Amino acid sequence: MRATPIVGSLAAMLLGLGLCGASQAQTPADPQPTPSAGYSAAQLYNSANAYARSGKTALAVLEYERARVLAPTDRDLRLNLRRVRESAGLPADTGSWLEQYGRFANPNTLYWVGIAGLVLGGGCLLARRSDSRFRGALLAGAIAGFAAAAASAFNAAATFGVLSESVALRQASAGVSPVVGADPLFQIPAAATVRVLDEHGGFELIRDSQGREGWVAATDLAAVIPSAADRS
Repeated sequence: MRATPIVGSLAAMLLGLGLCGASQAQTPADPQPTPSAGYSAAQLYNSANAYARSGKTALAVLEYERARVLAPTDRDLRLNLRRVRESAGLPADTGSWLEQYGRFANPNTLYWVGIAGLVLGGGCLLARRSDSRFRGALLAGAIAGFAAAAASAFNAAATFGVLSESVALRQASAGVSPVVGADPLFQIPAAATVRVLDEHGGFELIRDSQGREGWVAATDLAAVIPSAADRS
């Protein structure tokens, strides 16, 4: 059994997902107006509450969504997000099965748990091949390590879709093409969360909760996790 190539492939996968999440989830700067002094779940949650109290529903939803990336199981956060969405007349955001059950911890924390699990699992397998005295204990260590890596990969897969999500800062028209004055297809209400599929010339191709697609001006949207280009 050749364990080393398998361990290497899993490590590369987790490293890529972790770097993607770490480079975008820890974003102290944001092109949109926000009073957040940092990028922790608590700070984003407090900022969202402040926006909600002042009637800035879209910004409140944006900050709640950003906080939920870092604290996906926080009951108060999810309850407040649902209340704000309901106050704006938006449907409940249930998400897919993977998004509901796969986001069970801070993705940055689980990234390191996954890396540690790979190291533990791979080390135990290699040690087990050369030392027959503790084969049972080493096998248990390998199973525990790879279980931690699997949990990290599952959480990363569930969180990955957030990278393409944006919140409408105001009511916006979704057009048939990425040009000013394009024929409108439908309206996106303020505070709605949409998925961005493509970008072109200052417009973004979005898909809403009903599965409709159209081009919206990028200035009408704010990414839940800002990209490096947005921050610059």
